[in-house]
Amino acid sequence: MTKSIKLLVTLFIGAGMMFACQQAEEPAMDVAQSATPETRAYGDKTPKLMVYVETNDTNPLNAGDYYLGAVANNEMAIDILHLFASNIHKETVDGQVRPTLYFNDKMTRLLEASGSNDGYLNYVKPLQDKGIKVLLTVLGDWQDMGVANMNSTQTTQFAAILCHVVEKYGLDGISFDDEYANYSSTNSTSYSEIITKTRACLPAGKLITVFDWGYTSTISTAARALVDFVDHGYFTSNRPSPGLSQPNSKWSPISINLGSSFSAGYLATFRTWATNAKNGGYGGMMCFNMRRASNVDPQPVFNALAQGAYSSTVTRSGGDRAQDWTFVPSGYTITYDDAIGN
Repeated sequence: MTKSIKLLVTLFIGAGMMFACQQAEEPAMDVAQSATPETRAYGDKTPKLMVYVETNDTNPLNAGDYYLGAVANNEMAIDILHLFASNIHKETVDGQVRPTLYFNDKMTRLLEASGSNDGYLNYVKPLQDKGIKVLLTVLGDWQDMGVANMNSTQTTQFAAILCHVVEKYGLDGISFDDEYANYSSTNSTSYSEIITKTRACLPAGKLITVFDWGYTSTISTAARALVDFVDHGYFTSNRPSPGLSQPNSKWSPISINLGSSFSAGYLATFRTWATNAKNGGYGGMMCFNMRRASNVDPQPVFNALAQGAYSSTVTRSGGDRAQDWTFVPSGYTITYDDAIGN
């Protein structure tokens, strides 16, 4: 769901060739209040397979069609799915600028369903029931408002919005991607405060992840300690030196763009990277832009990673669901007033 997917694809398999993270158009979601779901533990396997899906054109349910080993084993290949993405917008209330969170026309019905919880029940819960954690990515949107330029009042407001969204839509956490904000200026405290305040209001067990791009260097040591996983956007590359000074257990050294098809030579390299990630105690392996199987089948990449990291294979059962929800032209905006019940 990128508004302008910035794929700087130049596949360099040794040194990290730069592939900018893609920008997602954000859909608006508001699924009626329902009890926060009990999600199954997403497994003890390490490193975790973490996948971003562009909800602008791909059904997230496809992520639940990839199994580690045989389908009958009922063990998911994917551990964490990022819904890419929602957008950081802003509003002016009584002369004060406040952040909002926007779901675009395509994402809206995946979560927000006009007073019912059909979005959650149809597109989130089925994945959680299989043991996959479902996170919402938040991304800038050319509004001169993003994670790196809010003042203290705004960071409090935005954290409240994020925690409200996680609770309302039964999500497993938030992932941050500092792109496309179109900043006129930034400050050194905003990103840290958003992470710290979001962690403070999230229930125990919810996840926070960071895409190591943009102004992540401003994140304080204390805030970094509150982040569960960090990955990078240099597609397609292996970067074993952890970003944000994270321990290996919180870093994804692997970043692969699933929008591309790869030769046997590349797949062999991915397998080696995955073996190194396992042996090095790294926390994750990240894949971006998962497509439908009939478009660009991700199974060969998943299989190579599973062979290297888990001495296993990945079986696909389906993986070709089309978009089947109604688009909402106006999208959907969540405000601070919504978050605090005003």
